[in-house]
Amino acid sequence: MKKKLFSFLSVALLGLIGMQASAQIVLLVQQPSNLSGSYNFTYSSSNGWGADMDTVAITAQAAFANDATSADSLGCEAIVNRSEIEGKIAVVYRGDCNFSLKASNVQDSGAVALVIINNIPGAPVGMGAGTNSAGVVIPVVMISDADGAALRESILAGDVEMFLGNNTGLYANNVGSYKANVGSANSYSIPVEFAQSSNDFSVPIGAWVFNFGSAVATNAIVTASIDREGTEVYNETSTGADIPVGDSLFVELPEYMENGFYEAGVYTITYTIVTDDSDEFPDDNTVTASFWINEEGIYSKSTVDPETGPVAGNGIRPANSTEYEWCIALESENAEALQVTGITFATLTNDIDLTGEAVQLAVYEWNDPISSTAVTFDDLNELTDNEFYDYTADLQNEFVSHAFAQPVELVNGQKYLACATIFIDDMFVGVDAGLDYNVMYETYVDEVFFPVNDIGQSTWFPGGFGTDNIPAIIVNLESATGIAEDIEQLEVVPYPNPTTDNITIPMGAVINGDIVVEVYDVKGTLVLSETVCQKSDKLRMDVADLSSGLHTFTLRFEDDSTTSFRVVISR
Repeated sequence: MKKKLFSFLSVALLGLIGMQASAQIVLLVQQPSNLSGSYNFTYSSSNGWGADMDTVAITAQAAFANDATSADSLGCEAIVNRSEIEGKIAVVYRGDCNFSLKASNVQDSGAVALVIINNIPGAPVGMGAGTNSAGVVIPVVMISDADGAALRESILAGDVEMFLGNNTGLYANNVGSYKANVGSANSYSIPVEFAQSSNDFSVPIGAWVFNFGSAVATNAIVTASIDREGTEVYNETSTGADIPVGDSLFVELPEYMENGFYEAGVYTITYTIVTDDSDEFPDDNTVTASFWINEEGIYSKSTVDPETGPVAGNGIRPANSTEYEWCIALESENAEALQVTGITFATLTNDIDLTGEAVQLAVYEWNDPISSTAVTFDDLNELTDNEFYDYTADLQNEFVSHAFAQPVELVNGQKYLACATIFIDDMFVGVDAGLDYNVMYETYVDEVFFPVNDIGQSTWFPGGFGTDNIPAIIVNLESATGIAEDIEQLEVVPYPNPTTDNITIPMGAVINGDIVVEVYDVKGTLVLSETVCQKSDKLRMDVADLSSGLHTFTLRFEDDSTTSFRVVISR
């Protein structure tokens, strides 16, 4: 989708460090040494005004601009300390006037760039073009309030030297990668029922490595490891390869896949890049990506923290559209194990009270074929019926949940869209800008989707607003079967049998609930009793503490039905 289709909320977070395939856009503090390093920032040219950061490379001292008001360096009036900021990177605080007016005022006083410090806690935000943007030719960036506070005293003392812009070629030895350039799971939150085998779920592992330096990158090597809450489950290292100046290389490693099911937990993928020469800008030599396999029945493309819940930092909608629909795609070979009970989402506005407004939620069966060159949305079958969330309070950017009147049953291998439809201008769907599905979107086009339907234009955009702005739409699911019917009749055949230290017990159906497991030795003595919270069709047990010999296992389910079988422990 072209940039002109975007309309960003004025308080939107657009992302942190900009990155394009041919450029490395950074804000570096070079002096003093105790504050040196790269800082997270947003920049105006991503919104179409100010100097193009791809073409900027400025090294200068930073200095606060003063506009003679009682406020603290806002830059909303004519600058009175021209001699202190001329030829330097001016610094002001956010607030009281639009960003482009601040930029215009410091530019008129000879500043070569502008750094705006956020005036509210949190990450820097996107800077929309204001009334003065047409005349601004200097680069404009924003940093967080915390970073501004850390730099403040040194800036006042005249001790801060910054580099701002494209640092390609600034160092001889400089390779790196960013979130947009590494592989991860095709969704952030995946229910355990959708990760029962490698046939249904696996993770592509690979990274684009860029040579931003002025010398050939010799013997570039990528190592990828995956940690599941303290347990390493994957570790692979590539062979070395040279990368010419200004070039890049995609390093592909084996997919991460389990022979059986994937255990619940947060998985963190860490990519590390090294070369034979010491990297002079190591900030981008390590990149991480995460996904969460959960027992809570949560499916999302956006971040859902297991402790604090879903994440959204901004909102986006089509620029000239009052009515639009934004969706995320869902598909699993084990979809029938779960049913959709509702959708969680967030919206926000510039100045409209949400009280009394409504958002329509829908689930569609999506039957259009997908190829690398064609994606259509002509064959959609809506499975919900007039499901609306009605705001009873002005819950700006707060996550709310709507429960469907009837759960939506799913079919194995069928594609679905879970959508939120907005009917008024100036209402934005909450977005997670902390992820980027670029590698997965390009490689697995039939799996990774968060399309937007610009209803007024009768146009679907398969990539939504880009791979780095993911709608924070969460699909809520629950077991479609509960405790298996006629459980006493299950022909349970555990394996391996005999075993030495662990056993897998196939249930024949997804079991959702507590199972009491009792184990008796050959003399009939109870040697093990435990309660297991089960949410899959297989129960896995550690039997390393049981003695050798024949043991009888009895499983008791929540409906008091039972089944028994025998296992030989052999050591």
